[in-house]
Amino acid sequence: MFERFSRGARAAVVLAQEEARDLGARTIGPEHLLLGLLQGAGPDLAALLDGYGLSADVIRDRLAGDGEAGFADDAEALRHIGIDLYAVRDAVNTSFGPDAFDAALHRSGRRRRRRGHLPFGRAARKALELALREALAHKDRTVAVEHLLLGLLRGGDDRVVGVIAEHVYAAQLRDEVVALLDRAA
Repeated sequence: MFERFSRGARAAVVLAQEEARDLGARTIGPEHLLLGLLQGAGPDLAALLDGYGLSADVIRDRLAGDGEAGFADDAEALRHIGIDLYAVRDAVNTSFGPDAFDAALHRSGRRRRRRGHLPFGRAARKALELALREALAHKDRTVAVEHLLLGLLRGGDDRVVGVIAEHVYAAQLRDEVVALLDRAA
């Protein structure tokens, strides 16, 4: 399928894989595709997205904030069996320095998962398939970064659409991306 991808779309997929590895993910998810396409967008799409405050740094920070919510969920689950995860984190940070606990988690996760190929998760595969369908519907020969974004929006992943919706209505963004594709044709 990737032979139909433009250079920018291929770069976005490669960047998505790097983002997934850097974030310690086991699979490439739609959030990683979003980060990749934000970095691989051409000037017109980049200007559109930047105008809404959608940048890789903003999205990465937002997704990292989701990780803290995951920590709180883990802490609550462990509390029920008598483990205070907050106390464990504080003890590690006291013994080894500020943020040592979080740094150890990130380092160990990266080391384990950097080897080999990272597969696409179900939602990411769906978004890629929908991107191809978007390109075909617009009668484009190649799948561009804009099609990737349309595939993500159409795929409806709650996390990705939710992060985008914090900046712009998904339907509005879709209309503007379609208009970009129509101007380019």
